[in-house]
Amino acid sequence: MDTLTTTGISDRVLVTDCLNGDQQAWTLLLDRYKRLIYSVTVRFHLEIEDRHDIFQAVCLETLKSLRSLQNASSLRYWILTITIRQCWLFQRHRRKGRSEPTDEATLDVEDPRADTMQIYLTAERGEMLRQAMGELSERCRSLLELLFFAEEKASYSRLGELLGTSKDSIGSTRLRCLDKLRKILEEKGF
Repeated sequence: MDTLTTTGISDRVLVTDCLNGDQQAWTLLLDRYKRLIYSVTVRFHLEIEDRHDIFQAVCLETLKSLRSLQNASSLRYWILTITIRQCWLFQRHRRKGRSEPTDEATLDVEDPRADTMQIYLTAERGEMLRQAMGELSERCRSLLELLFFAEEKASYSRLGELLGTSKDSIGSTRLRCLDKLRKILEEKGF
C-alpha cells in the first residue's frame, strides 16, 4: 500500500527520488514523517532537546540506510522502527551514564518498550486516518484539516473566509464531512 499525501507523491517515488539525490524529495520525506518521529519521542517521555537529537539521529540513520529498504511501501513502518530503536538506544545510553542497570529484569513497569505494539497500532490508525482524509472531497478535507489539525484554531468566521463560504454553513458542513469520514473509516475496518 503506497502512502500518498496532499502532495500526491507516493513513498515509492519519494524513496526513488531520494536515492537519486533529489534534495526536494528528501525534504518532502522528512516533512511527511516528522510528526510520526516526534510522536514516538513523546511516548518515550523525552525532553524537548532530546527529541530533537532523536529526530536528527533518525534522519541520519534513514539517509544512511535508505538503500537497504526493500519495500518502499513499508517506509512508514521502517522509519517508525528506526525511531523506536533510536529512543531505546538513547535511554540505554542515558541509564548507563547514570550507572543504572539496563537489563530487562530491572526495567521499570513504565518502560516505553512495553508500549511498542501500542505505538505501532497508533501509527497504523494514523495512516488509516490519513488515507481516509485523502478520499474526502477537497472542501471536506480542507475544513477538517483546519478544524482538527491546524496549529492555530480558527473561528467559524475565519474558516468561512478561508474556505470561501458562509460562517453559518461551517457547522453543518463539518457534520456532513465527519459523517463521510466515519463511513470511509468504517469501510477500511477502523
